Amino acid sequence: MSEEPRRKRDQTRPLVFVVDDEPQVAKSVCAMLGQLECEPRTFGSGLSAIEALGQARPRLVLLDLVLPEMNGLEVLRRIRELAPELPVVMMSGQGTIRAAVEALRLGATDFLEKPIGLSRLEATLGHVLECARLRREVRALRAELEERYRMVGRSGALAQVRDLISRAAPTGAGVLITGETGVGKELVARAIHLQSPRSAEPFVALNCAAIPQELIESELFGYERGAFTGAQAARRGKLEEADKGTLFLDEVADMSPAAQAKLLRFLERPQVERLGSNEPLLLDVRVLAATNQELAQCAAQGAFRADLYHRLNVITIRVPPLRERREDIQELALFFLERFCRQHNRALKLAPGWEAALEERDWPGNVRELKNLIERVVVLAKANPVEPDELLCLAGQEEQGRPGPPLSPPAGPLKAVLANTELELVKRALASCQNNVSAAARLLGVRRASLHRIIKRHHPTPTPVPRPPPRA
Repeated sequence: MSEEPRRKRDQTRPLVFVVDDEPQVAKSVCAMLGQLECEPRTFGSGLSAIEALGQARPRLVLLDLVLPEMNGLEVLRRIRELAPELPVVMMSGQGTIRAAVEALRLGATDFLEKPIGLSRLEATLGHVLECARLRREVRALRAELEERYRMVGRSGALAQVRDLISRAAPTGAGVLITGETGVGKELVARAIHLQSPRSAEPFVALNCAAIPQELIESELFGYERGAFTGAQAARRGKLEEADKGTLFLDEVADMSPAAQAKLLRFLERPQVERLGSNEPLLLDVRVLAATNQELAQCAAQGAFRADLYHRLNVITIRVPPLRERREDIQELALFFLERFCRQHNRALKLAPGWEAALEERDWPGNVRELKNLIERVVVLAKANPVEPDELLCLAGQEEQGRPGPPLSPPAGPLKAVLANTELELVKRALASCQNNVSAAARLLGVRRASLHRIIKRHHPTPTPVPRPPPRA
């Protein structure tokens, strides 16, 4: 083995392994690598290079095809087992097409024929290192994306959702995702996409409720220049943007009848025509849809095309509201706390008792409401750790903006009116808060103990008010 003396490596210079049993060739290649601002390390055999991979990980391996003990193709196989993504460029003075093809088949990044010139080495090195850098960026972005859209929770209800996702994702079947606002329907759609064979292709989301009815067709199918007033240039539609990937149609029940008809036609025959064009475009798009409405009822009433409903609804995934998966609240809160502390450069903790303070709430805004609360806590909290009282106070800021139930006192003698009004206020507050006494007390602006006294005054021997059963 011929190896350069070990020294502290310059972290700014990429480490390159040169595996060649001809000392003069190795010396020449190392000299050129030095000119190209790389740090070379030479090895006279494949075995010595493989052993060195356990101590150092180079950015590139330049590997001779003909070596003693173990030829270059066998060394390449071993490197692929140890470091599947490590770029390997084969070198050979024999330069046969068969050897080059076999090396590329085994995973070599490129093939250099000896004698190697500086310009050819520079071009190869630049290309290989740039491709490796882009792969690292893609992996980092993908990891960040998966973390951002990770489904957090261990409840049985969420486990059922995950099971349906895992079964639906590998297929091309239509999936209708249902659930209340804020439960995470787009999260489910992204999970389906990431677990599907289309995961490397685009995921395009379109909120049908956020676009005026007269514009949704142009958003979906695109348009040519001059197709309508204001169309200054041609534009691709969301379906074109999602070609080979996934299109997610959120709040699909709000789609216009004309757009519904064109979408159905696309699902039956996957080609579109931009507005103002007669030229069909053949596309390959998987369409996922979501709604917070009862789409079957909309279809029965004629408010949504029944044939489109059945095309979209091959598989239904209902995302449960947060009140049906209370065991996930703690994990979600800590997940959002870590994320927003990192995002806003804070280091907050929650004081003992925060779990009960969050779990007794009914979360009408679901996961989105919890997420917003934790971000508000991270930004506005004064104490560290954050006490439950401050947590509830910050939660109350959101509730102040919610419309309460209409309250009108009955007529009659003053004492009776006051008593009846108080009782009516309490009943309506409890009803609007699903019989959650703490939430009703906050809505009425009184302490929980005070509300209990009011209830006892009107009902001297009260029975516990049961929670309503979860929605089916």
